[in-house]
Amino acid sequence: MPASKPRILTARAMPEAAAPWSTPVARRRLSRRTFLKWSGAAGLAAASGTYWSTGPTVRRARAATPADTPLKHVIISMQENRSFDHYFGYADWIGAWGPPPGWSQPDGQGGTVAPYHFERLATPDVPHGWNAIHEQVNDGAMDGFYTNAGIWALGYYLAEDLPFYYSLHENSTLAVNFFCSQLGPTWPNRFYHMAGTSGGITTNGVWGYGVFDYPMILDLLDAAGVSWKTYSIGMDSVPYGNTDNVAVFWENFANDQRTHGSKGSLLNDMRKDRLPQVSFVIPSYARGWDEHPPADVSIGMAIQEELVTALRESPAWDSSAYIITYDEHGGYFDHVPPPVVDAFGLGVRIPTWIISPWAKAGYLDPSLYEITSILKFLERLHGLPTLASVNHLFDKGTPTGGNYQAAGDADVGPPAPPRDDIGELGDLFNAFTF
Repeated sequence: MPASKPRILTARAMPEAAAPWSTPVARRRLSRRTFLKWSGAAGLAAASGTYWSTGPTVRRARAATPADTPLKHVIISMQENRSFDHYFGYADWIGAWGPPPGWSQPDGQGGTVAPYHFERLATPDVPHGWNAIHEQVNDGAMDGFYTNAGIWALGYYLAEDLPFYYSLHENSTLAVNFFCSQLGPTWPNRFYHMAGTSGGITTNGVWGYGVFDYPMILDLLDAAGVSWKTYSIGMDSVPYGNTDNVAVFWENFANDQRTHGSKGSLLNDMRKDRLPQVSFVIPSYARGWDEHPPADVSIGMAIQEELVTALRESPAWDSSAYIITYDEHGGYFDHVPPPVVDAFGLGVRIPTWIISPWAKAGYLDPSLYEITSILKFLERLHGLPTLASVNHLFDKGTPTGGNYQAAGDADVGPPAPPRDDIGELGDLFNAFTF
């Protein structure tokens, strides 16, 4: 698909949840009062202390010292909807981290269907909502991709299709045991990226400026005096529901000018050595620049190549790390069962590159990672408290309703505290030589 021709999209609400077009933002906001009303958990406030005084709470909780590393800049670019096996499972250097010989999927009629090489760089989208993914994963059997999503879920790419991404193996680290956070679609996983939790949300049915008001990573960075910025590679609409810049979904940052960076400003900041300490890169979903099907994957890859090349040629390179990851698997196959950490995930394995002069070259990092590992990395790097230590809203339960499918018919949904205090989850430091 030509990069210059925008796609016309509706909001990303999955069929399992209706888009809240007519619902005022104030009524959709997941505030403390709203949650206590929905869950009947009025005793939680007294039991766990202050949730909402984010700045003071974060400052009181900060006790760690920043890590001693040469890194001054971390750039995180989150792409869309690709699984690990779909991109790298058949690389000639992947070894045991790819599907075993003869691995296939039941066809639902007593036979099997094997993964196959995609001959096209633009292919149809496949199901990847909460219910569909649970059928695909099938309690860890990983045998429902074909029966749930059809033949398009079984395609994979090779080096000739993804030349830049495959070339990264020579001098970067590929995390081969990195999972998305939730067995759900885009926005819930991006909420984990910002806050270590989706607050129980399992659909793409909740969005808008300032709809959340619980602590997230930008609060921690601000409290510690760590500079940050989000750079959108093509601005998408928040009210229309096609943006991946979910930082503005939080009340504290809904109107923050630091969330309005562009591709041009990112390239200028690289060239002039004025990058913030933490950058979030958000390629456009509406324009098909984020690799979300049916986008041509070479377009999103070319954007990443341009940005990585610009960083390598900039004065900031020697003190930088660039992370390319994905928000979720998009319905594509993977053979590794996700570890179960709570009622929401982990989700299906996704590709993640750590690119830096300090990254282990040609390394296949086997550490257990998920999207929250990026938050753990930032917390350790800058001596931040964990989000789990300052956000106790979801420690004992989550809201219920159409956007909270993990709750089922229960009056209160399962707990979903931020995951950045789970010791078994790595913090990406193993990918570096320092």
